[in-house]
Amino acid sequence: MLDVAYSLRVIRAVALNDIRSALTERLFTSVSILLPLNFLLLFLLFVLTGGQAPTAVVMDDTGPYAEQFLQALQGARSFTIVRSTADEAQRLMQQGRIVAIVTVPADFDAALQSGQTISLPVIVNNLNVDYTNDIRRAVPLAITSFYAHAFPDQVVVRANEIDVHAQDTGYIEYLSVSIVVVSLLVGGLLQAGTNAAREYETGTIKELLLAPADRWAIEVGKMLGALALNVLSAAVVVGVVVLGLGVRPVHLPEMLGYTLLVMLTFVSLGLLAGTLVRRRTAVVPLSIALSLPIFFISGAFGPVQWGSAALAFISRLQPVYYAIAVFQYAFHDFETTPSSLSLNGLLLLTFTVVIVVASAIALRRRGAAQ
Repeated sequence: MLDVAYSLRVIRAVALNDIRSALTERLFTSVSILLPLNFLLLFLLFVLTGGQAPTAVVMDDTGPYAEQFLQALQGARSFTIVRSTADEAQRLMQQGRIVAIVTVPADFDAALQSGQTISLPVIVNNLNVDYTNDIRRAVPLAITSFYAHAFPDQVVVRANEIDVHAQDTGYIEYLSVSIVVVSLLVGGLLQAGTNAAREYETGTIKELLLAPADRWAIEVGKMLGALALNVLSAAVVVGVVVLGLGVRPVHLPEMLGYTLLVMLTFVSLGLLAGTLVRRRTAVVPLSIALSLPIFFISGAFGPVQWGSAALAFISRLQPVYYAIAVFQYAFHDFETTPSSLSLNGLLLLTFTVVIVVASAIALRRRGAAQ
């Protein structure tokens, strides 16, 4: 019992010391707060500029059928529609502000009423294949949707859509939740990593190693100190998504609990990184180098099971995959992994324990080498 009480005092002392040291050295503390926010804003800019193809629609006919067709284009969810004149549309195309120009011809209504074939001019700037394919898929879809509503008796085959989820989730809403995870990853790596590396740069690691304290107690104390410091950056990141973008969590208590669990996992990973590299200037590039590739293979843009089996297998070997899964559930009530929600949480906790043990072993070996 006395050993437990002493270990708890060690944990508390180490955590408070790290917090005080971080607050006096504001440079690395500021970086650990601002860099995750920059990651969030960077990826959000990517999302906001890459969701829908900006398209100009030239309405040479303003009849009822032409207006219905314009509504079908707007309902296709693949365009950002700009209604303009032909000259203005050409100017926007030359300026690179739109991807396509769709022209509704002057005889659109008359040709439909007389049963004539209509040629719908679609000018596409095929510089970006993603946008080009969006246009090529969405325009025929809009035509089919328009025809089904305008002439329902003539369309005998229709899709009977049965949605798995009660609500649709947009590209921004889905990806922004994944971005929260990578921001927490960067913050955890930076805060805990710089705290651990500081001990080696200042030489205070020798005092810790000579103290009559268990290595795991030292590591847990440093992890809790980094966790307390990381709360601010986590609150800012989650606040931007929830309050700024309006992405509300479906399960608020679970979101708060998973945020704490994911922060613990990523802080422990940063602790291990700082113990291994022992230089704060190396922690920053290492954090970025680790975060970006792991983020892209972890199901940030959609469940990895929809891709290759090899990628899905690799993704399961690291914690970001499970962190994205629990956050997608908390925000959107989605289950994006074959494993259950409780198993995903248990695996995150297991990752945390294993990483803390690995950090304690690394610290012990460093001590032996001193």
